[in-house]
Amino acid sequence: TMVSLIVYVTPLLLYALVVHRKEGIEGRKIAKRLGLTSGSKPYYAWAMVLAFLGMLVARRAWQSIPASTSEQPQMAISHFAGQSLSFGRILSAVWWGMFETGLGEELLFRGLIAGWLGRRFQFWTANILQALVFTLPHTLILLVDIRLWPLAIGLPFSFGLISGWLRLKSGSVFPGWLVHGLNNVATAIASMH
Repeated sequence: TMVSLIVYVTPLLLYALVVHRKEGIEGRKIAKRLGLTSGSKPYYAWAMVLAFLGMLVARRAWQSIPASTSEQPQMAISHFAGQSLSFGRILSAVWWGMFETGLGEELLFRGLIAGWLGRRFQFWTANILQALVFTLPHTLILLVDIRLWPLAIGLPFSFGLISGWLRLKSGSVFPGWLVHGLNNVATAIASMH
């Protein structure tokens, strides 16, 4: 559903409203602070390479867990896991991976949080902090099965660092969104048969 995207975008809208009212900053500058710019072009090439490598890692990692675990309702991919592969389900996976989760999470974690941290701390401090914040909600996977700690901590932290690097270096959330969204899509499709 669109609920998750709305939940992720609401803090950005509140931030924009507060910054506009308190500091008198106009929309374009707020958008730049949030990474809503095209950014530096070379980082899109990096994003595609990193997305491809990430899809290989994520696919392998998710295929290694038992179907009974991936089908648990607490798992983000549960509505795809074990389903038969079809054109409609692939379109659903693209929508879910690119927009419902990928875009929303990138806007919140890289747009708002990494952007804010990046204006206050040195690059690596900001990047590590935003990756840790991004990892926190993913640790809920541990409630399903503690043996999934590499998926709950290792993958999100690594992807958080990669997407944070892309965001902080390019000035845009969009290269990281490509990595994040494509990996979510690949994970959803890999969970189908």
